[in-house]
Amino acid sequence: MVNILNSSEHANQKLKADFLASLQSFDMLTQKDSTVRPLLPEGTDEESLAKALSKVDDSQSILETEQLEGAAVFNSLFESIAEDPLDDIQEIRRFANAQNLHEAFGEEGGIEVLTLLNHISEDSAEVIHGAIACQMAGMPKKANLLFEIFAKRQFVDANEGYQSLQTEITKFKGYVEESSKAGKSGRDKRYAKKDKVEAFAIQLYTQKNYANPHQAAQAIAEKVLSYAESINYSFTSPYQAIRTINSWLSKYIKSTS
Repeated sequence: MVNILNSSEHANQKLKADFLASLQSFDMLTQKDSTVRPLLPEGTDEESLAKALSKVDDSQSILETEQLEGAAVFNSLFESIAEDPLDDIQEIRRFANAQNLHEAFGEEGGIEVLTLLNHISEDSAEVIHGAIACQMAGMPKKANLLFEIFAKRQFVDANEGYQSLQTEITKFKGYVEESSKAGKSGRDKRYAKKDKVEAFAIQLYTQKNYANPHQAAQAIAEKVLSYAESINYSFTSPYQAIRTINSWLSKYIKSTS
């Protein structure tokens, strides 16, 4: 993830040497200051980072853009090392139809390939498996599309550090506090926690594009449940939580359309 607290130069000369070993953190590919760093108060540390970022306008959008830029760098790296298509159709079929990348590469994969496979999820491995197979078959457009999906997943969707930071920023967002104040002053205090959880769910919803409220509710339910538990608010069940979140999101969409 882009380094927010520390300054370092972009290590262009090391990209090819380090990309396989860097799939977990990606730091070697995007060593540069975040543009939000100068906006943080002096003395900001890891513990206070999320709270400080919550007070910076558009900090979450900036961080997302920087992560996507990192994904673009990584995708360019794949393009730069792409091999020419193979002439052996049987070898292409063998590789493409292998059960997984371990089987596809076999014993000839080497330590670099094992490092790659040990640092990505099964779903991500399937995506890059298809990308390499397309590249071998001489279909660079399809290969590049799959590489882009893989890079975005690793930098953004499956990047636990980044996702955790975004969630923590959301928790500290001023609108949550305002929602809580409104609940305490204008309604019975027992609704204050509910207002916080609803506002948190809406903020998560606005961070990504979803096909419909139900899809969004299913996608964010785990994070909403975790946040609700942290402030001692409870749903009767995970199923009821999804239904409630769906209702909140539908109401929000209707109010803003």
